[in-house]
Amino acid sequence: MFAVRCVVQNGDWPVQAQREPQPQGPWEGPLFIVGMPRSGTKLLRGLLTQHPRIRIAAFETEFMPFVVRWVGTHGRPEDERSFARLHAALSRAPYFVYRNARLGPFSVNEWRTWCAGRFDAAGLFEGLMRYELRTAVGSGVIWGDKSPGYITQLELLRQHFPHSRVVHLVRDVRDYCVSIRKAWNKDVRRAAHRWGEDVLRAHRHCAAEPQRCIEVRYEDLLASPAEALERVCGFLGIPFAAALTQLERPVENIGDARGTTEILRGNSNKYRTAFSRRELESIESLGWTAMHALGYQPEVARAQSRLGRFSLGWRRAKDGLHLLTAGAAKAKLLDTVRFHLQHQRVSKP
Repeated sequence: MFAVRCVVQNGDWPVQAQREPQPQGPWEGPLFIVGMPRSGTKLLRGLLTQHPRIRIAAFETEFMPFVVRWVGTHGRPEDERSFARLHAALSRAPYFVYRNARLGPFSVNEWRTWCAGRFDAAGLFEGLMRYELRTAVGSGVIWGDKSPGYITQLELLRQHFPHSRVVHLVRDVRDYCVSIRKAWNKDVRRAAHRWGEDVLRAHRHCAAEPQRCIEVRYEDLLASPAEALERVCGFLGIPFAAALTQLERPVENIGDARGTTEILRGNSNKYRTAFSRRELESIESLGWTAMHALGYQPEVARAQSRLGRFSLGWRRAKDGLHLLTAGAAKAKLLDTVRFHLQHQRVSKP
């Protein structure tokens, strides 16, 4: 296996790379689970982490683009002082907010030790994940990350982790929109527009690199979990075990699957009673091309449509307001604003 060192220049993702040899033996990752939010990625992580050879971070990182930019701007943090500056820049990112609340103090020195002298963007990210998951090089354990937002960063992941593997989990745009509205009261037309663009782009990436990427439909995971997980295990080169089809603990804290350890096989086709015919037509037309590419059949729409820049802009503003007001009900408004700004800062390329 090889890891890639890259440098960002002029705002573009890097073309210059240095390859470093890695220990020979079983493939140890990284494994990235990506997909649109509310598409079942938490369920898939919960099932796969029951395998003795898989460990996936409990919280979404989303900050790989930021690490790439930071190293491109400041250089590799090879000394303790610059390494501490990188940690300070990341410390308010949602990943660290969540993990510190659940897992306790974070050791910067241990993170640095687990980097094993590799301070390029890939080495920093891998060192952090190996530290958090306690997966030593040569252990035979696959380390991974479940960050839905990386659905738009597949090329970046390929450049920095050329031997990584990706599981792209896809959910029917119509049920995706049902869940988005129910969970966060988001605008379903903007959600369908984003699904149509991001899912199609990821699908084309996966089709071009089948050795690195596999696509799994959420509906197939619900209907035939053993078959779907056997496909994934085969893709990862590990044996399948029937125990993978049963959750040990709940993985969802919102939505219809909240608090359950069962795979809700009926958690699909809810769009049939959730939308008016007009809404359904809009959703299907906005996701039209991607639906056909992924094997979903529109029922009402007859052609592809798009939202204009102005329409997308005000719908985005409306969604942002809903997120802030929902968060403010549980925390101070200023803290909620800071949280979402930090997420935007670390997750955007």
